[in-house]
Amino acid sequence: MVRHVLERLDLSLNEAKTHIVDANEASFDFLGLTIQMSRGAKSGKPYPNVRPSDKAVKKITVQLTELTKRELTCIPLGDVVANVNRSLRGWANYFHYRNSSDRMSKVRYHAEERLRTHLRKRYKVRNRMAGLVKFPRRDLYERYGLYKPPMEAGWKTAHASA
Repeated sequence: MVRHVLERLDLSLNEAKTHIVDANEASFDFLGLTIQMSRGAKSGKPYPNVRPSDKAVKKITVQLTELTKRELTCIPLGDVVANVNRSLRGWANYFHYRNSSDRMSKVRYHAEERLRTHLRKRYKVRNRMAGLVKFPRRDLYERYGLYKPPMEAGWKTAHASA
């Protein structure tokens, strides 16, 4: 049935990647998200645990590293930060979901470290500890304008309020 519909739309099904998974038994990746059924710590009720996949996290960290590499110290700092923010904001807007705070914190930490490393190279601060003092977390956001990905979802449930 699905194959017939796809053929009519001139699309093809990738047989190697397509399979049926019981989400209660195993996790699976779909559109950059890892999906699995988990049980709530307090209630014990099952819920769908949806979070960015390892591959998606790796991809954004590699991209942030490329956007802050040493060769870009000749580009105005505002442009470097704007490029980092554009990538970070887009990634966070797509992947920010209720169960994603752990992955979001990893990406946020990597963005902070990469911008701090870029600033150290730009201003020739050799010592990593001196860089932490000279470029504290607060300055990365307030002075340099780094985008701060949200850690909690803007909504808690899918139910409408009465």
